[in-house]
Amino acid sequence: MNDFVALLLAALTFCLGYWAAGLVVRFAVRHELGHVHLGEGSLAQLCFALAVAVAAWRFSRRAGPAGA
Repeated sequence: MNDFVALLLAALTFCLGYWAAGLVVRFAVRHELGHVHLGEGSLAQLCFALAVAVAAWRFSRRAGPAGA
């Protein structure tokens, strides 16, 4: 896979992961399931999204060039 496409896939995965983690945090806050200091935009949310994006980038780099 092209480096540019792999990076685009990783960026998209980061954004979607950050959004999904925000939804989970918002749900937990609304239903009082989390810690008192749980809030959106936390370091845990950012680290989760970054880890998922790095995994997607590594997967797409390992896939190799696309056959035409």
